[in-house]
Amino acid sequence: MKFPASVLLLFAFNFIILAPGQAVTPPTSKCNIRIDDPHISKSLLRTQGIRAVKINARSQCDKPMINLTLTVEIHKVGLFSDHRVRITSSIVRGFIAANQVIKNQKTYSVCISRKDSRYYGIAYATATINGKIMKTPKVISEKTLTFDCGN
Repeated sequence: MKFPASVLLLFAFNFIILAPGQAVTPPTSKCNIRIDDPHISKSLLRTQGIRAVKINARSQCDKPMINLTLTVEIHKVGLFSDHRVRITSSIVRGFIAANQVIKNQKTYSVCISRKDSRYYGIAYATATINGKIMKTPKVISEKTLTFDCGN
């Protein structure tokens, strides 16, 4: 299942319907992943001479984590169905300090033609927090954008 948001809490919280006057206890942690909208990478063009559509994501948690995997997928809108054109994971083994930002900035797909194509991104993460393996649902980039970048 995809969630159309650029930010998603790393924990799933139960939603409770409250009677008037009841208070809600806020979550005890603030963990999230963020995914950017697709773009044509200026840095890849400048440094490697590669024209490519690129999507970045990052993870941050106010609790220490262990063994984080942050995955980013690039999807292309198709005539009858969408398809994944690239997937990469940034893996950080071992301890990750609270509030440390972990980035995945290596997910790109090289443009083979100048054909207009529509792209969006999906990101998700897995990490151990407080001794439990936590997984995020898939988060979709806020925008699906068209570039003259076929592949």
